This record gives sequence, structure tokens and C-alpha cells, in this order.
Amino acid sequence: MTRTRFIKLGLLTSSACGATYWYYKPVKVPDAAYVPPLFGWEVIPKPILHHFDGHDNILWQVGTKMVVGVAGLLAKGFIKASDTKVYGLDKFISIVDDPTRTRGVITVSNHRSVLDDPFLWGVLPLKNFWHVDKMRWVMGAADICYTTVFKSYFFACGKTIPAIRGAGVYQPGVDLAIQTLDRGGWVHIYPEAKVVQQDKMIRFKWGVGRIIMDMDHEPIVIPVWHQGMELARPLYETKLVHLGKPITLVFGDPVAYSDILGDWKKGILSRQEAQIKITQRLYDALEKLELEYK
Repeated sequence: MTRTRFIKLGLLTSSACGATYWYYKPVKVPDAAYVPPLFGWEVIPKPILHHFDGHDNILWQVGTKMVVGVAGLLAKGFIKASDTKVYGLDKFISIVDDPTRTRGVITVSNHRSVLDDPFLWGVLPLKNFWHVDKMRWVMGAADICYTTVFKSYFFACGKTIPAIRGAGVYQPGVDLAIQTLDRGGWVHIYPEAKVVQQDKMIRFKWGVGRIIMDMDHEPIVIPVWHQGMELARPLYETKLVHLGKPITLVFGDPVAYSDILGDWKKGILSRQEAQIKITQRLYDALEKLELEYK
């Protein structure tokens, strides 16, 4: 028996609108189990793509402020109702809120629960949730956040950049992250690319390395390590949120990586080698925080 498996991934560029779409070509594979197609970039409503390009109107501004503000209030309530210990927050806020800052900010963290975003950001000052330009963008799974029109607009207003899992580091979502950072924005990334509730972090994906290498200006990269969110929302046991659990959140110092970029530009390292080294350095920075505060 022959089944259809959607496994070929390609790019379609429209010169008329300047948009890039991901499409999937069905391939006949004998006696193969059906593999669902990856997320199709073209299903994202065009007004959202226009919004991602930096074109906002009053409706987008109001929608974003409502979603980010309400999510911030819920996150603040969750943090207040938990046994939360936070380290390095003042230093982090001074970087994000610095009015003279021209470089983009990348935060990278381990991913312990589906509640990590937005609930962990409840440690931020309340005023930040209503100044949405100071709040993070986050790389989120497109096959979860952008599967319906309602969810697409909700998560777009929530400043979620769609990332297509399995599509590699050269995809529109990663390009959007680079554009956002080049405009001086803050982008949060979970390099593990999935929730991991074991004690040990898994290998980081290379997308964060590619983002740093392809930006116009070197971003400020800050490691953020946390634990306890897996207790507030275990992955498989229940869908209920448990309050009062001990949560630790640590904001580290900015990670230095200019030496790796220098070796890459000199030809000492290949592009792939540089991506791997940058990604590994971020992993090491998070692991160091874990060893210090766990």
C-alpha cells in the first residue's frame, strides 16, 4: 500500500507583496506511516504578517496592550501566590528599560513548563506590562499558537513569533526575530525548543546562534535559569495550576561571544562551527547558573 507523506519543504517568494511562504509538496512513500505535515506559513493571516513587518495601527496597539497587560496581571498574581525567589532582576531591568540602549536584547532560558511564558515575567514591574514596547517578543511553536484565526491574532497581539518546529534555522520566524532585534526589541528564546521537566537540560537548537550571527549589531544576550515551574504545572499529570510552589528565577550577566564572531569573520571558523560554539556558550552560561543556584 502506498501512502502520502508530506515531507518536502520549500519556499515560495511573492515579488508582488515581498512575502515568503512555506509550502509542502506531497511525496508518495511506499508502506510508510502517515506523517502529519509541518505548519504552513501561508495559513497566517496577511494582516498579521504585515504587523510582523513593523506596520502597526491603533487596533494592533490596543489589542497588544490588552493581551500583554492582562497576561501580565495574571502572571503577577501567579508569582505573588507562589514561593518565588528572584536573583539579578534589578540588573536585568536596568538593561531592558535603558532609554539609551540601541542594541537588541536576547534572553535564553530553560523550558520547564507550559506556564513559563508568560507567568515567569510576573516578576517584572507592573508598569512594564502596559508599556508593551518594553516587553518581550517570544519564539512560540507555530503548530500550537497559529492553528486558527482567533489563536493567530491572540498570540500575535501577545508578541509571539511563530517558529516552525523541524524547519531548521533558516525560516521566516527566525528572520522575524532578527528584524525585531535589529529594531532594538527584546526577544525571548527557549533553545531546547520544547518543555523539558527532567533535571538535565537537553541540547540547544542552533537557531539562537544563527540569530546572533546574522544581526546588524551584536545583541545583548542574557541567560535566565529557573526551576519550580514543573511543580506548578506538571506536564502530564494534570492541567491544573498549583499555587504556592517554590520557584527560583535567576537573571545572569550578559554572555560574551564577540571572540567567536571574530574567528568566524576571519575564516578561522566555518559558519556552522560558529553557530555551534555560540549555542554551546549559551548552554554553558545557563548550566553555570543552575549549578550555582540549584
